[in-house]
Amino acid sequence: RDCNTHHCPVHGGWSEFGDWSECSAECDGGTQTRTKQCNNPAPMHGGDDCEGEGEETREFGDWSECSAECDGGTGGDDCEGEGEETRDCNTHHCPVHGGWSEFGDWSECSAECDGGTQTRTKECNNPAPMHGGDDCEGEGEETRDCNTHDCLECEDENSVYNECAKQCTETCTESCDMPMVVHDDKIVNFNFGDDDQCFKKCECREGYVSHEGECIEKQFCPVHGGW
Repeated sequence: RDCNTHHCPVHGGWSEFGDWSECSAECDGGTQTRTKQCNNPAPMHGGDDCEGEGEETREFGDWSECSAECDGGTGGDDCEGEGEETRDCNTHHCPVHGGWSEFGDWSECSAECDGGTQTRTKECNNPAPMHGGDDCEGEGEETRDCNTHDCLECEDENSVYNECAKQCTETCTESCDMPMVVHDDKIVNFNFGDDDQCFKKCECREGYVSHEGECIEKQFCPVHGGW
């Protein structure tokens, strides 16, 4: 007579790994995963599930096929190893695009009068471009006009242009409290009192005085006779 007609248990077995997933990052290192299914065969009739994980999380070489032997449908050994692998990918650095620093100070004006220019610059270092990143956009230099007032030309060879002179002009007969001082054709700056004003004008050089519209040396000032 028939006996033990119930089905023998079929223990689960792993399928082959699927394809690797896309990397989780485009650069600076990411991970990829691949999975396998517990369907080769699927557990039946009270058989055991596949052992281990169905997803790989570490680096391996190529996997061999799962070896499972059957004996009269009674089932065999479970698949060995893990069901998931992970590996690094896109480990190259992400590009860093350049950024501008703050502007520096304005340069000195290129001219004292009749219009000059000033410039100031900034650096592409905040951050500096790296790993194939783009340079800073735009220009790293600015320019502006300065000292646009007209220059005063001094026709007398013994006179010099004074940016901040006193209104008083020394003559043969009148002296000023603070005459202008000149050294090597450069005016020595001096400060007026709070109530004084600056005048842009031509003044006679040191040792010269104004006489009849010209600058002459003091020693040649006319001396009028007296009784």
